[in-house]
Amino acid sequence: MARITEECVARIKDSADIVDIVGGCIQLRRAGNSWKACCPFHNEKTPSFHVNPARQTFHCFGCGVGGDAIKFLMMFENLDYPTALRRVADKNGIAIIEEDENPEQQRRRRLRSRVIEANQLAADYFHRQLCRNREADHVRAYLKQREFNIEVAKSWQLGWAPPDFRAFRQLARENRMDDTLLTEAYILQNSSRGSYPVFRDRLMFPIHNVRGEIVGFSGRVMADGQDPRKYVNTGETVAFHKGELLFGLYKATSHIARAGMTVVICEGQLDVIACHEKADVRNAVAGLGTAFTDDHASTLRKYAKRGILCYDADNAGIKASEKTFRKLSAAGMEVLMASLPQGEDPDSLIKHQGAEALRQVIEAARPYLEVRTEIEIAAAGNNANARAAIVPKMADLAAEIIDPIRRDILIADLAVRLNTGLEEFRSTVNEILQHRKEEPKAPETEYNDDAPYAEDEESEFSEGPARPIRTNVPPVRLHPTIRNLISYAAQNIGAQHALVERIEELQEPITALSGGMILQRILEVLPKPGDPQSWASFLELLPPEQALALKHIQNDIIELPDIDSFMEQACAHAAVDAVKARIDGIKTKIRVGNIAQEEVSRLFAELTELQRLLNGNC
Repeated sequence: MARITEECVARIKDSADIVDIVGGCIQLRRAGNSWKACCPFHNEKTPSFHVNPARQTFHCFGCGVGGDAIKFLMMFENLDYPTALRRVADKNGIAIIEEDENPEQQRRRRLRSRVIEANQLAADYFHRQLCRNREADHVRAYLKQREFNIEVAKSWQLGWAPPDFRAFRQLARENRMDDTLLTEAYILQNSSRGSYPVFRDRLMFPIHNVRGEIVGFSGRVMADGQDPRKYVNTGETVAFHKGELLFGLYKATSHIARAGMTVVICEGQLDVIACHEKADVRNAVAGLGTAFTDDHASTLRKYAKRGILCYDADNAGIKASEKTFRKLSAAGMEVLMASLPQGEDPDSLIKHQGAEALRQVIEAARPYLEVRTEIEIAAAGNNANARAAIVPKMADLAAEIIDPIRRDILIADLAVRLNTGLEEFRSTVNEILQHRKEEPKAPETEYNDDAPYAEDEESEFSEGPARPIRTNVPPVRLHPTIRNLISYAAQNIGAQHALVERIEELQEPITALSGGMILQRILEVLPKPGDPQSWASFLELLPPEQALALKHIQNDIIELPDIDSFMEQACAHAAVDAVKARIDGIKTKIRVGNIAQEEVSRLFAELTELQRLLNGNC
């Protein structure tokens, strides 16, 4: 990998005026031969932060931090060293010289520089069209309806891409930019009938990298029925890599640091702008398109330790939040979720209830798994199958957390919320972790915003005549006792009948033990032992996580001696395990705490009764 040469680093540092750089970030007041201010890195009322132009250094006598202009930028903007160097070089017109560049790398670097120039030219042109062109009245009306004024449009350099491209093409040629360069920048594209503009009659959002360079665009359609794609993003270029870019990050880095290394993650560009400009939540960012990638998470991890998901409170928002949670957790970030009112997004919440309402929702954000569990339980209602499916789903999400201490704390909390035994739930999570170690990671799906049709997020769930079992879901963990009863029912007709006759006494094990709902389903459908077609038909009736749990259950006929006596003992054993599971669940609740004293007393009374019942059956 190429790196900036030592000579170039020295030139950049020599060009840096620390008073200019620090004064561009905080308000300085002259104090003799130096400058002073309240320190931006800790709270104070009396200025103890000093900038010495003679030495080109800063120092805070309150918290002890100090260094040169590059160090200040790194701390204030939350940048890494190379990015801070490049930021100063860009500001002072220093050409970056890197070592170990081969001819192809040099060609790509030069091309990238030209693409950036083309993007800047286009951004300026689109912005002028939005501000001055009468044909953009409908775009200005849309922004006014969304309560975004001209100052916001200027701050974010919003623009409008007119349908007629000829004026910009002429402007580009005047600036020595031909169609080949515009195609490399993804402003033009080629077809069998010639080149055509990618963005036509769209509200344009320039996309910046953390250095502040405009590397591409996201365009929102303005006319109903004009294009099924609501948003079109720049395609992959030498400068634009969608999976690594986050809208608003270049404005948010310093605010992320000042918010305790916390970033607010929204779904769309307008939500990010609303957070920044309407609610003064300036640590907000958003991905581009529907997919939040590993690279997005890796990029955010450089600037933040904690992410607050501020997604729409609908099914699509919940699905998107889960994908983002998985990526951020795998990157080692703590993930919280802001509970927006149903039907609201950040911008609409500000409009309906005010900026303070959004700030309060963000401040009240709770751990993602805690909020998600509440959502799942509420959605399941009294549906026993749906409630049973929550446990493996939440175990699969808990397994995403790479910090073992944080994961174990959340496992204990979730066990209480799911009313399941701690050890059983922990075992489920550990089995998923082990399975992931053994299974190779599937490649990440690439999403193409420029496809002829809008993305169909449900396509992976579509069913054909012979539905295969999806393997990208965690299987339900079968309690050993439940596994045995399922095996008997799947392989012996007499065992099936005996279990059906005892269905009432099996209700407690079915409810308390993992996989119990699968046993109940078998006793409802009664697939014929020894009949592969009957067994296959039964598996197709089950949700994927339940069908996968039966992957190793055989359907071959087995003989059981004295079936009635054998099954009576098996059911008795299941009843004892159900009591043990209930005892484990109560102990977990008491151990985790956070419950009223009256509830603790009730739980102890129930625990005593269950222990007595267990001793009487052992």
